[in-house]
Amino acid sequence: MVKILIVEDQSGPLEALEFAVKTVLPVYSTEFHYDIARCYEDAQRMLQNRYDFVLLDHQMPIGNVGNLEDADFDSFSRSLRPVGYSLIDEIKRQNPQSVVIGTSSLSASELKRYPRPDYVMSKMWNKSERDLDNILSKINDG
Repeated sequence: MVKILIVEDQSGPLEALEFAVKTVLPVYSTEFHYDIARCYEDAQRMLQNRYDFVLLDHQMPIGNVGNLEDADFDSFSRSLRPVGYSLIDEIKRQNPQSVVIGTSSLSASELKRYPRPDYVMSKMWNKSERDLDNILSKINDG
């Protein structure tokens, strides 16, 4: 069974990533399961489950902010911190075989001081499915 962790704090991109996983993974694996972390603390705690793939956003709240995204988007946006990619070293230390797929919408120059994911993909509808398929195809061929 292929285990996936999706780390994404915003509802729209999360839906796109979930759709990509549900659409593309069956082509590569008959059995898969995914979990979702909506903040840094949840992601860090869930990493002990050893995932095959981690779809990792970079900017997210440290702790659970409940429905703040819907209730007050400005406050939600102010709660975001550039912490997601700091989990990459911990992911690799706990499970070196994990494939980390970065989903940050920040530019490469904004991310240059952070550890690099193994691959990057879009978290936009239509692009995310194509990107995930390309990544899994490369991994399968490699």
